[in-house]
Amino acid sequence: MVYARSLSILAVFSCSLALSNLRAADSAATAASVKTYLLTKLEKIQAASEDFVKNTEAYAALVSENGGAVESAWKAQPEKVEKLIATMQENYKDMDSFGYETIEGIVAGVPSMADYDIYLDAGVPASEGPDDVAPVVLVLDDGKRVEKQGALFTYIIEPTLWGGEKRWSVTAENGKSLPSPGILVAAARDVNKKIGELVADAKAWNASVSDCFGAMVVMTPTLSDYFEDWKESRYSEDRSGRFQAVSRVSDMRGIMGSCQVMYEAVDKSVAEKDKALAKSVTSGFKEIMAFLDKIDDREKQGEIKGAEIDELATQAKEKTDKLVPQIEQSAAVSGVKVSG
Repeated sequence: MVYARSLSILAVFSCSLALSNLRAADSAATAASVKTYLLTKLEKIQAASEDFVKNTEAYAALVSENGGAVESAWKAQPEKVEKLIATMQENYKDMDSFGYETIEGIVAGVPSMADYDIYLDAGVPASEGPDDVAPVVLVLDDGKRVEKQGALFTYIIEPTLWGGEKRWSVTAENGKSLPSPGILVAAARDVNKKIGELVADAKAWNASVSDCFGAMVVMTPTLSDYFEDWKESRYSEDRSGRFQAVSRVSDMRGIMGSCQVMYEAVDKSVAEKDKALAKSVTSGFKEIMAFLDKIDDREKQGEIKGAEIDELATQAKEKTDKLVPQIEQSAAVSGVKVSG
């Protein structure tokens, strides 16, 4: 009897251990899918950044061939200058607008990678600090330094390419804004280097379900913060000069889309414990994405008044305020502790 009971206990222990190992394997696979998504996007971002370096150097060479003056290059070869600027703008969109923005929810939400968000996209100039200052220091080929003037994408590259930052652009006779080559070359080399570092750290990231839940809890509530940027960049009398490449609504879709990707990865584990909760969170993300699609359609119809944007921001906050506690509850039923 003692022998039989020992065998029974051993069998239960073996089954429990096997179940525990299976759950651990499922958890690893869940997080791995998010890592795969991240690395796939980063591969394209890195390719765009490498192309951006080549095109900024070609632009600088063209200006150098014309006495080092942007206006002279424009007068001598306007079509070539325009083509290079357009190509660099597309590089930027591939790097940031349709690249980094689609993974920002992951990068900015995972503590081991969050500093990249400050450096590349979200960090402010030192003059707007002291919090979240981007530690970007660029050394131009002529020896001049550009120190802590904000994140590479948001405050340096995009405003330079679209003429939103007058310090780094020249206005041609016809009123067209032409970017200064020195700042572009330095920024391109630096962004390519930093993206390479992000790729390396993303590959080394030991992705976990806890990381996914934590990132969702941190990043989902940021949705309403984007609306003020959207208003200032497109519909304010005193425009910021930023976010000219694409509408800020596109960025909203990107960051919420990456949060949705993370939830889709953990949905199965939540549904096993609470189907109703899993269904509610899935519906919540779908509702937010549909909400942003409607805003995108509305913007394409024409200008939107500031008061309407403020109301949309309120609606966005209501949606995320409802969703975040459900994400936290999902983490809890999955056995994951998420700190605020």
